[in-house]
Amino acid sequence: MPRNFRPRLRPVASLLALGLVLASCGGGGNGNPALWLAPPPAGAGSPDSAPPPPPPAAVGQALSISTHEIASKAKALRTPGTAGVKVDASSKLATQFGGTEVDLNRVRYTRYGLEGNAGKPVDAVLIAVPGTLAASHSYLVLAENLVWRMWKDHGKVVELWGIDRRSVLLEDTKGLQIAERERKAEIGLDFLYGAELGLPLDPRLDRRAVFHDSTDVPFIADWTPQVHSIDIDAVVDVALTVARNRNVFLGGHSAGTGFVARYAATDFNLSGSGPAQPGYAKLKGLVLFEGAGASLAATPPTDAQLDAVIAAAEGGLHDAVATGKVQAFVSVPGLTPRVNASTEVTGMQIAFEGTINGTQALLQTDQRGIADNNVYSVVTDFTKRAFPVTAGAALGTFMDDDNLARTVFYSISLGALGDARADGVRVWLDNDTALPAAAFRDFGPMPATIAGSLPAWGKELEPTNLKRFSRALFLGDTTYSDWYYPSSGLLIGNSAAGGGANLGLDTSALSLPVSQGGRGRADIVNQTQARRIDIPVIAFGGSNGLSPVPGVWRGFAEAIAPCAAPSCVAGTPRTPAGQAANLADRKFGDVAGGFEVHISEGYTHVDILTADDGDSNKVVRPLADFIERNIL
Repeated sequence: MPRNFRPRLRPVASLLALGLVLASCGGGGNGNPALWLAPPPAGAGSPDSAPPPPPPAAVGQALSISTHEIASKAKALRTPGTAGVKVDASSKLATQFGGTEVDLNRVRYTRYGLEGNAGKPVDAVLIAVPGTLAASHSYLVLAENLVWRMWKDHGKVVELWGIDRRSVLLEDTKGLQIAERERKAEIGLDFLYGAELGLPLDPRLDRRAVFHDSTDVPFIADWTPQVHSIDIDAVVDVALTVARNRNVFLGGHSAGTGFVARYAATDFNLSGSGPAQPGYAKLKGLVLFEGAGASLAATPPTDAQLDAVIAAAEGGLHDAVATGKVQAFVSVPGLTPRVNASTEVTGMQIAFEGTINGTQALLQTDQRGIADNNVYSVVTDFTKRAFPVTAGAALGTFMDDDNLARTVFYSISLGALGDARADGVRVWLDNDTALPAAAFRDFGPMPATIAGSLPAWGKELEPTNLKRFSRALFLGDTTYSDWYYPSSGLLIGNSAAGGGANLGLDTSALSLPVSQGGRGRADIVNQTQARRIDIPVIAFGGSNGLSPVPGVWRGFAEAIAPCAAPSCVAGTPRTPAGQAANLADRKFGDVAGGFEVHISEGYTHVDILTADDGDSNKVVRPLADFIERNIL
C-alpha cells in the first residue's frame, strides 16, 4: 500500500512465539443491560467482489449485547478471592476495586444475539475464546455476521458468547465507562493519561486509571492452562442450560485455538478415580479460527521435564514473576497495557464523531496549548506518527496489514492511507471507498510445503471495514483487548522457558495416578482425553494470516479420534493417510471425516473474524452450515 510512513514496530517475536506455542437471559451472573447495534452493513473490500445483500427488513436485524460475570470453580493459588489471600489496603488492586474485598476467581462472557429473536428458544450457542491480547469484542463483527446468517439461511436462533480470560478483570475501565456514557472521548483520555499530560481531573472522574506492573500481580503465574479450562467450563455449563438439546460449540482464534484443544482434551474429574468427565463430551463441535489448535508431543517427557513442570507449578514460576525475572503478562514496547487501553479512546472518538475522518486523533492532539503535549509524544511506549492523522488513520497506520511486509497477529486489512486534507491531517480510506491498486498485493501461489515461517500467498483483499470494526474497541462492559494477557501462567506444561516443559496435548505422564504410570498431578493439568476427541472440527485460515495453508492443522487432526457424530461417515479419517507430513495443501476428511478446512484468500490473521460477509468470506457461511449440520 503506497504511503509515506511506515511505523517503526517494536520487537514482538517472543510474544508471537508464545502465541504459536499456545495455539490459542438465563445466562446467570451479573449481566448488564443489553446494548443494541444496527444491522451489519454491506461490505466490499476488493475491486471485483459484489457486496452481500442487505439483511431482510423483517425480524431481528439489530444485535443484542449483554455481558455477564460468574464464579469459577478454579480457586487459583495466591489469587485474590481464594481462601486466605488478602489484598493490601494500599495496593493498586484496592484502589481499582474500591476496597480489599477482591475476587478474581471469576469469568466474564458477552452474549451476542439478534434482538428480534429475544425470548425465543436458543437453538445453539458458539462459545468463542479470544487470541493473544484479545478480549470478547474481537468477535463482535463475526457475531453480527453469524447470528444473522444463521437466521436468514437456516431459520435458527443462534448466539455467540465471547469469553474473557480472568486477566480482563484487571483492566481498570471505570473512567472509560463514564466517557462512553457521557459520549465524550476526552474523558477517557483524561482518565488514562491525564496525569502525564498535566490535565485537571475532569469533575465527572474521581480518580485516574490504575495500571498494574508485573510485580504487582505475580498471582497471574498461577493462572495455568487448567485454570483457564475450568473457567471456560463454567461458561459451557451455563450455555448447556440455554441451548436447546445442549447444542453448544467451542471455538477459538489464534492462541485461543490452543485453549479450545486443551479444554476438549481435559478430564474434569481431577480425583484420579471414577469415570472421566471430558470437555469434548459437553460439545457438539470445535471451531479453530486462524490457529493450529494443539498436537501431541513428538516424544514422551523425561523425568527431568516432569520434575521441572511440577517445580514451576508449585511456586517456581510465581517466585520468578514476583522477583521480576519473568513477566507476568505480555508487555513489550508498543504493546503495553497503557498502549492497549488507548484504542478505547480512538474507538469512542470515531463513534461519537460519526466518522473515521473527523478531527485530528485525540491521541495526537496537543493538550493545554503546549506543543507536543500529546499521548504519542509524552506517554511511554507509543509510536509517534510522522504527520497529523485522523482517528481512523491513527488506527490504520498501526493495525493495517500493509504496514509490514509480512503480517503479524494483530494485522487487519482495513483499507489504505489517504492524502492530507486542507488542514494538513491525513485521512484513512475505508474498504467501502475506492482504493489504490497497490492495496491489493499479489503474493503468488500457495507454497507446496511447510518449512519454517510460512509465507503469505494469493491476492490481498481489504475485507474489513474500519468504521464497523472500531465499535469493538470500546462498546459496553467488555473490550477488544486483553491488556494483561496472562502469558506467565500459560507457560505451565507448555514451554520449557518458565513452564518446565512442553508436554503437548496429552499430559498423561504427569496427570494419571502413579498406579497408572503417571505422576498423580491432575491438579496441575489433566489433559488425558485428546485421543478420544470424537466430535466434528472446522478450521479457518487466511492466506495472508498465520495459518495460511491447510497443512497447519495436521497435528491436531492426527492427535484426535475419528469423528463419531451423526453428521460424519464411519470409517472416514480426519486426514487421509499417505500424504507427506510437510504438505501445505493437505487434504482432510471434510464433512464425512469431521474435519473441514477453509482458507480465505487475501485475508489476514484477524480478517477471519472481522471481515464483512461478502463473496470472498469463506468463514461465515461454512460456519453457519457446520452449526446447522451438527445441532440436534
